[in-house]
Amino acid sequence: MKNHSFSFFLTLLAGAGYAFSYPSFLGSGWFPLLFVSMPYFLWRLESTPTVKRTLLHVLAFNLGLNLAGYYWIPHTLREFGQLPYFVSIILGLLFSLILQPHWWLYVVWKKFRPNIDWGSEKGILLTALIITLLERYVPQQFPSFAGSPWLHLSPFLGLAPYGGVAIFSFITYWISMEIFNQLKMKKLRSEVWIVLVVFILINTIFPLKNKHSDKTLSVRIVQANIGNFLKIQSEKGDQNSFESVRKKYEDLSSTSNNFGPQLILWPETAYPDTFFGSETKLDDVFINIMNKTGAEILIGGYDQDMSKSPFEMIESVYNSSILLSENKFKTSYHKNILIPFGETLPFGPLNSTIVSIVPAVSLFARGLGTPLMETREGYRFVTPICYEILESNYMRTLLNTWGGNHLMINHTNDSWYGETAEPHQHLFLSKWRALEFKLPLIRTTNTGISSVIYPDGTESDRLSIGQEGILDVVVPLGSGEASFYQVYGILPLLVFVFVLGCINWLKEKFYSPHS
Repeated sequence: MKNHSFSFFLTLLAGAGYAFSYPSFLGSGWFPLLFVSMPYFLWRLESTPTVKRTLLHVLAFNLGLNLAGYYWIPHTLREFGQLPYFVSIILGLLFSLILQPHWWLYVVWKKFRPNIDWGSEKGILLTALIITLLERYVPQQFPSFAGSPWLHLSPFLGLAPYGGVAIFSFITYWISMEIFNQLKMKKLRSEVWIVLVVFILINTIFPLKNKHSDKTLSVRIVQANIGNFLKIQSEKGDQNSFESVRKKYEDLSSTSNNFGPQLILWPETAYPDTFFGSETKLDDVFINIMNKTGAEILIGGYDQDMSKSPFEMIESVYNSSILLSENKFKTSYHKNILIPFGETLPFGPLNSTIVSIVPAVSLFARGLGTPLMETREGYRFVTPICYEILESNYMRTLLNTWGGNHLMINHTNDSWYGETAEPHQHLFLSKWRALEFKLPLIRTTNTGISSVIYPDGTESDRLSIGQEGILDVVVPLGSGEASFYQVYGILPLLVFVFVLGCINWLKEKFYSPHS
């Protein structure tokens, strides 16, 4: 019993170690921890004989990941849901059950998979592919991938625009499983390490570059640093709070400093009043800003579902990105992926009652599809909101809907997380989209971190956490040509695994001592 308890404790430490390969309260993250924590965890999953104990190892790993990486969840629950401290702690621990749900499905797959030698080279290749596909296609509350910590090596990630983060996840799982299997057999499989060296060399010899067209867009990012109390009061209709928020955004947006913005950006749900689609009569604040600067404005705000009564606030308002141009409402994108228990609830007719008890929970309408977002100069972009930027599959869908994209703009409000590692983690994971799609990514946030991320992983100056101000940047735009990964998605990974499988088959056929 003591041995089992100790092994679960070590798995918990492995989960914490994995978390520390990302930005955390200990710093920006240590990449080598990935190849210490993941091999141990996968060894435990593969070597544990019973389903019950395997599930306990998954729970221990996720608990370690939760405590070290997502320690900010209880704080957020208290801030966002106005919950008692003890309740927020309990609910925060329960998040361990849903942080990385693909591992639960992996245990089920392990139970019912065919009876072959899964410690063989072919077995490990297939297992690594299965885990990568589960990680990619099973929805996560806070999407992150085992390949994400490779970002520490940028710009030496030349394969990112070809295989996306998925190919780095596969390499992580494959090498991790080979590590513990080779140690177990006390046998070196040299071809595995040759492939790893070649993989690293390709990424190094052909590093990411900040390639772009000769087109630029002058952008002003506004970070007003609005506190949650003021934000909520302004949205509830308190006139003083509303005017305070309104004036702060107007003053910052209209700053005169010899920079001529073409597009002014506000963060997620920045404007506290509701828009009514094309029927909107614009507030004077927007008219004043556009007249003073000559710029278009892209804001995060609330857009009413016009098929429902404006007096029905439950699931009738969209969390939106709204483009204003020539003193008119031009178009809006409605957030498609809503955060469970923050922006939506799964309880149907009981939702209204729950919201009356926990008023900080918003019940937004779910957006469908995406409109064409384009500046008056004809520069095309997509506007994922908050954690939508972390969903690589979804971002492919957005970018492929219209094609010819020049940039990406992400509206975010990380104010609920306070002075924690979450804004740094959010930024870290968001950077992968710039690498995968070879497009600049502009992050406009309420309380930080706001910046521009370039396709080689570098970053512009920042507006840091808790900083109020503007960031004026002349952004070099993408050419409008889709990256290989944007076009083909997971296919390059499948081809890569197929090639590795063929190499293994040839080795067994021509170099096996039994041939």
